[in-house]
Amino acid sequence: MNFNLFKNHVRFKIALELIDLEDGLSIMQLNQRLTDVPQSTLYRQVNAMMDDQLLKVVAVQRVGKVEEKIYALNTSGYQISEADWNSATYEEKVNFVSFYFMYVLQQYQTYFEQTVQTQGQDHSTFSIAKLQLTDETFNDFQQDMRTLLEKYHHLETEDQATERTVSLVILP
Repeated sequence: MNFNLFKNHVRFKIALELIDLEDGLSIMQLNQRLTDVPQSTLYRQVNAMMDDQLLKVVAVQRVGKVEEKIYALNTSGYQISEADWNSATYEEKVNFVSFYFMYVLQQYQTYFEQTVQTQGQDHSTFSIAKLQLTDETFNDFQQDMRTLLEKYHHLETEDQATERTVSLVILP
């Protein structure tokens, strides 16, 4: 399991900039977005993230006489198997959960900025429900949620479809 994303805040900032950018960004583009991070630090952290397999090179482009690498998140580096989760320390789990919530926050920020630009209405929803469930009923509930999410996840993409982020956290 690789939680090396959390070695320092610069790695975290890089990851947040690259979330959902399959085409990735170059060091120069990252430098323009992360104005508070010195370019030398950015290079060092990107190289370290490559070593830790948190980033991958998705393209190489020529800029004058120089070849510039384009980096994207290596999403397999952010997936955790059930066995790895079960063997993780509390600190590792907190780090992963923090990344999860930062991802959701980044998704909301992007959505909200687009809503403001188009002068649309914010239709996001958030809710918390405390349910009184036996272990058996709770297992049924989780299975029902999994089935529901899979049903909509596997729908064929329609022409007018809009990507929607659905986040769900269950604390048993």
